[in-house]
Amino acid sequence: MIQGPNTSQAKFGPTMCKNYNNARSQPFDRAYDNFIGFMSAHEAEIGIARRFRFSDIYGTDWPSARSSLVKYWVKHVCCMAADHGLAIPGLLIDYLDRGTAGAPPHVGLDMLVQSDLLRLRLHQSMPYGSFIGDVAVYGTPDGTPVALEGHTMWGWVMVTYRFDIAEPFGSTTFEGDLVQMGFKSLVSAEYTLDPTDLMESHWMAHLRDTPSPSSASPSEGPTDAVGP
Repeated sequence: MIQGPNTSQAKFGPTMCKNYNNARSQPFDRAYDNFIGFMSAHEAEIGIARRFRFSDIYGTDWPSARSSLVKYWVKHVCCMAADHGLAIPGLLIDYLDRGTAGAPPHVGLDMLVQSDLLRLRLHQSMPYGSFIGDVAVYGTPDGTPVALEGHTMWGWVMVTYRFDIAEPFGSTTFEGDLVQMGFKSLVSAEYTLDPTDLMESHWMAHLRDTPSPSSASPSEGPTDAVGP
């Protein structure tokens, strides 16, 4: 578990120039901070419903902010790929540099609720933290790496990715304003249950009549990140 962005475990090798990582990618980092802040402030409602709207997080500028959020994860994938010896295609570098809202080339992203960690968080107050999951690298018969799969997480929010040098087309499962998250467990099949069953628990009784974030008036701009 990684408690902060400066933890040594969270740092990659020297795969991206300092200027890009610290200056050019700052909009990506801000979009991610606002995303996690919103998830933290509404984790019970979002985790149980497994849905949210980008416009509730970013206001009317949500298409641009969503694009920056995607690029935050694409930057992570590029760093992970480079650290494992994969070349970064020019299409992907151009994607990070231009103001596009389309799917990232060569990368597939999916957003999930990690249901057993959601239960630990809601029922046992599991501390917040970020995780970088194991990576599977695929190569040619001569050993040249050409693809990899992995995941990164904040608490119970999991983003899985696949990077493939040979596949120029990419995708995300969260293209529009309304996002419907999948769910899975890393611990045991018995925990891989629809998180909506949490609403029946006594612990969640006070939330049954609480309006969801989508029912509130959206803000006109990004929300401030909420710390752990």
